[in-house]
Amino acid sequence: MQAEAFWDGMAQSYAKRPIQNMDQHDRTVERSAAYLTPEAEVLEVGCGTGTIAMRLAPHAGHVLATDISGALLDIARQRQAEQAVDTVSFARHGLFDLPEGQFDMVAAYNLLHLIEDFDGAVASLAARVKPGGVLVTKTGALAENWRGWPLRLVIGAMRMIGKAPYVGFLSSRDIDAAMARHGLEIVESETMGKGVVTRFLVARKV
Repeated sequence: MQAEAFWDGMAQSYAKRPIQNMDQHDRTVERSAAYLTPEAEVLEVGCGTGTIAMRLAPHAGHVLATDISGALLDIARQRQAEQAVDTVSFARHGLFDLPEGQFDMVAAYNLLHLIEDFDGAVASLAARVKPGGVLVTKTGALAENWRGWPLRLVIGAMRMIGKAPYVGFLSSRDIDAAMARHGLEIVESETMGKGVVTRFLVARKV
């Protein structure tokens, strides 16, 4: 199943799920916002229902939030209207057809481990960062998950029946190394979680 169709089909149930690990979520937003200025132009890729984009908006000049799923973007726009946030724009784009131009911050949360061409994905994000700007990512480091191979088997079976997207089993070392390959210098990092490990990074374009 194509990723667009999968996430369109999952949009309503995804939107109803409570945020898991709220402390990690809040820390992700707080650390990201610390790199913003009131004039900053931000691109968020894989924004889902727009939760983080709208939380970052008060700290930036403008946030352009993108996703491949039109259904998720419809929910994001509805929530934007309810919250009266006017400094966020939503647009449908995939990771490999991002809007032209460069941004002070490019952000991708809980996205990169869902992309088969992981290295190409990092290259695409890095190309949209201004020199001196930052790429902020939070990525599943599932190679460090204690459930390991059983989880791979479960996800593989679910993919066969259209109940799961592609999931890559990356390590923190894989994620960090990709930043260096694409001209990004890590300035902040944190490994979050225990059973399900995620790697939070802020990398500056040199």
